[in-house]
Amino acid sequence: MKLSKEQRKYLARAWETYAPHLGEAEGWLAGRGISLEHAERSGLGVVRDALPGHETASGYLAIPYLTDAGPVNFNFRCMQDHDCKTIPSHSKYWKRKGSPVNLYGVQSLAWADDWAVACEGELDAIVWHMIGVPAIGIPGAENWKPHWANVLEDFSRVYLAEDGDKAGGDLWRAMSDHIDQSNTMVVRMRMPDGEDSGSMYLKHGKDYLLGRIKK
Repeated sequence: MKLSKEQRKYLARAWETYAPHLGEAEGWLAGRGISLEHAERSGLGVVRDALPGHETASGYLAIPYLTDAGPVNFNFRCMQDHDCKTIPSHSKYWKRKGSPVNLYGVQSLAWADDWAVACEGELDAIVWHMIGVPAIGIPGAENWKPHWANVLEDFSRVYLAEDGDKAGGDLWRAMSDHIDQSNTMVVRMRMPDGEDSGSMYLKHGKDYLLGRIKK
């Protein structure tokens, strides 16, 4: 999906508007192992003075999908201490209707060698970036697109940092079905039950995650 000039201006304005409020999320991010410094490098923000069309995301963490030309998409993450599933007309993640579904963190592949990490979600990808590992984030296990395999075809290995739940297993099967295993080996790197890359980083540090990668 090619963005119009107006769409690009809208996304750039959203980024400029939300990024200055990132400090409000410092504690929440720290609880997920992400430093404020690295969150700033990733362009994260908090939605205050929501732009038209983003009102639903007021108070959410703003996660831009950045390219050299600026943001091409946004995802928004609730930061409230509640069970989002129990609240009517509310969700943990929210995107503006009509927004495309993109891979997160593709820019990091530019500094990759012949391998990279794939994981579920933008925040886990940021954790991997923070410890110096090129990683892409799939925005929800159910959102894997077959053509994304083309992005990974030049790598000899892709380590799937699979969440320790059913969705993680579903993502493993979807990726394995669409990536040519003769050219790119998808290495399953499943986290313990109920855990993901971020939670294991918090519990055991970067050495645990780096130690799961067998080069």
